[in-house]
Amino acid sequence: MPDRSASTERWRRALVVTWTLIGALILATAAVFALVHISSALVPFGLAIIIVYLLRAPVAALEKRGLSRGAAVAACYLAVLSALVVAGLFIVPPLVDQIRQFLDAFPRYYDRVLGLWEQLQQRYSAVAWPAWVDDALVNVRTELAKQLAAWSARLAREIFSVGGGAVAFLLNCFLALVVAFWLLKDMDVIKREFVMLAGPRRRDEASVVMGKVSKVLSGYLRGQAIVSATTAVIVTVGFTVLGVPYALVLGLLAGALNVIPWFGPLIAEIVSAIAAAFVSPWLALGAVLVVVGAQQVTDIFITPRVMSEQVDLHPVLVIFSLLTGAALAGVVGMVLAIPVAAIAKGLFVYYFEKWTESRLATEDGALFRSAAPACEADAGQTTSDEER
Repeated sequence: MPDRSASTERWRRALVVTWTLIGALILATAAVFALVHISSALVPFGLAIIIVYLLRAPVAALEKRGLSRGAAVAACYLAVLSALVVAGLFIVPPLVDQIRQFLDAFPRYYDRVLGLWEQLQQRYSAVAWPAWVDDALVNVRTELAKQLAAWSARLAREIFSVGGGAVAFLLNCFLALVVAFWLLKDMDVIKREFVMLAGPRRRDEASVVMGKVSKVLSGYLRGQAIVSATTAVIVTVGFTVLGVPYALVLGLLAGALNVIPWFGPLIAEIVSAIAAAFVSPWLALGAVLVVVGAQQVTDIFITPRVMSEQVDLHPVLVIFSLLTGAALAGVVGMVLAIPVAAIAKGLFVYYFEKWTESRLATEDGALFRSAAPACEADAGQTTSDEER
């Protein structure tokens, strides 16, 4: 009789876990589609969350030195606004001028690349290629021409557009700063209220979950900011030394595209090679090597230090999350795919270990590798630190 009771209890727990996971998946899917449809209205709130996670550590440090919460937030805002003013006076004007020149010159770069391709075709026209090779090369050239033309037009129209788009962006930034100020000022109270919403029996669990989510988001944003800034500096300095045209624009573009794993650096290499090919083919090769070298430096020396502990995903999960994010929300989905997947993995491991009372994530694991041994004391300490 006790054996039957224990077996029934195990089946009951398994069914509860299964239906919980199915319900969570349905809710997550519905939430993703809802966010896609109202994404434009959530832009300032998304920017505000980024600002909060980037400034929470400086605000906490100033608060420990004796400043009130509001004064610490105001001091951080004053420092950021001072940096923006300096950038607006000394960096933005030459950058805007380089962007305008780059957009005017990019079609000529593209024509130059096609001209080099036609010269190669004429030079080696006497070589007896199989018919299928000629057809394949023609198809590749045609598709490449279409894609480059489309990317160039879209880049000029959407990314570097002015007028209404710039006004909307500035308005979203202003609203994000306002929202972020109040979130930073009342963060402790907001956290306490969210934990209380879980009820007396679930408050400890809600606190642990909020700590895990907060750790992943803050670690990812801080790490991505450091990696992107380092990539931009290395590429800009390297292009300046080599004499690649529009080094500042291409460096900032490489840093911004670094947010998109794998595909971003590839796009930066293509654009940089096209710009450098206008000077010489060897310079184009040098530009590609600079971008590849910058990526290797960040991947080897920076990314493991600042991101591996917070966002620890197996390459298979990274590829799956990127493809899923791209299918659901395009480029925005690819950018959000890794932090969302990291949060989902962390929550899955937490609830699986809680419900099954067994260890899933280990230091030598693959899909469920943990950076450090998990224990209740460590989890409680991490949560406490995050809340502070």
